[in-house]
Amino acid sequence: MIRPDAALLFQQLPQTNGEAALMQLHSLYFSRIFKLILSLIKQREPAEELASDVFMELWQRREKLSAIRNYEVYLYVIARNKAFTFLKQQLHLTDPLDQIEDFRLELARSPEDLLISSEMLHRIHAAINDLPPKCKLIFQLVKEQSFKYREVAEILNISLKTVEAQMGIAIKKLGKAVAFSTI
Repeated sequence: MIRPDAALLFQQLPQTNGEAALMQLHSLYFSRIFKLILSLIKQREPAEELASDVFMELWQRREKLSAIRNYEVYLYVIARNKAFTFLKQQLHLTDPLDQIEDFRLELARSPEDLLISSEMLHRIHAAINDLPPKCKLIFQLVKEQSFKYREVAEILNISLKTVEAQMGIAIKKLGKAVAFSTI
């Protein structure tokens, strides 16, 4: 879910203090946008350039932002489109999602996380790493980035049913990993 202060920053882009708002949005989102693009194209330097290009495009489209319903999804869609365009230009792929291999999930350290044994955590990470690439990306966007299924479908340009099915696969595989480790 988008933070209220971030929504305000998006609204400030077309105003006279827009450059300051853009810099703050860059600070808030660059790392996440970079990780998404890197997971798609697997090349660090181009991913950094493309992530910067996302903010340049946001700046160029600042006058049209009033028509956007969800700014954060809009930002991720720009990032996805830049990554796919790059892949098509560089690798001539017809379906870049099939090429996604490693999208690392970083679990936050909450009180519940501290109760999980290191072996259980290892099994969970192994199960996540064993997920099919598309499934892993969808799982990461839903669970780590807290996007709704509908938003993930929009970001990745896939159907809501595909997101639901992939999350079902991910949860089932993670459930088996956790159940196995408690036996």
